[in-house]
Amino acid sequence: MNADHFMREPAFRTEEERLFWIALNALSAKQGIAQSDLAKSVGVSQGYISKILGGKQAPKERLRHKLSDFFGMSYHEMLSLGDHELRAESFYAQGPSPTRSMVQEEATYAEAPRAGQYAGADYSLIKDVLKDIKARETHNLRYTEVPLREATGSMGGGSTETGSRTITYLSFRTEWIRAKGNAKFMSVIRAFGDSMYPTIQDGSVVLVDEGRKQFVHGKIFYLRMNGQMYIKRLVLESGDICVVSDNDKNMLRIEDADDFEIIGRCIWTGRELE
Repeated sequence: MNADHFMREPAFRTEEERLFWIALNALSAKQGIAQSDLAKSVGVSQGYISKILGGKQAPKERLRHKLSDFFGMSYHEMLSLGDHELRAESFYAQGPSPTRSMVQEEATYAEAPRAGQYAGADYSLIKDVLKDIKARETHNLRYTEVPLREATGSMGGGSTETGSRTITYLSFRTEWIRAKGNAKFMSVIRAFGDSMYPTIQDGSVVLVDEGRKQFVHGKIFYLRMNGQMYIKRLVLESGDICVVSDNDKNMLRIEDADDFEIIGRCIWTGRELE
């Protein structure tokens, strides 16, 4: 049974309730908590806890905070853990049907556990997960990842490599890239050849904004011309768009019969040092 099916069965009014439910089940299963212990600690019946864990009943906010305290976690940490479990899908891979409790049906103990009693050795692992989540959240606020495509652009005789598959991601400062445009339309490609030297050197990576397809005189573009992919400067000469290189004076005029398309504007470049 896949994760999508797993999550369709319980009915939650909000995404917050769903994430809390995931975290509660995951913590209970990992710590081996009995329903009776959990119920006594937060002051509700075991039957009510069973409904909550089975996804049949969503606890009110006050009870959710009590359940968080039981595990020695803040409410925000519970939601972060639920989001982590949802993304990793580890919760679904090892869990039973949502209609069955993931908490052990053990005999009732004479004394209910204290809040936070189960924040022990296993919980330290969860803390590490939460620490990693927070680190990634901080990184995502400061940096934006842009895909490096397998496509290439030639600065000489042309390239036929137009693949859209993502090889990896490069991180750019969010403040900087937002000032340049919408990162959703950006990608990074490899540039080969020396016709655009010294502006763009052979083997450089080039950031392309595919949201900027309009011709602008004197700017560098990633373009397709007669089945080949190029990185070239475009200029307006006697009313016609022409393709030019930076290291020579040759100029190629775009004819009406040419298969010509501007893929995007090149807005940044960088390269490895040998």
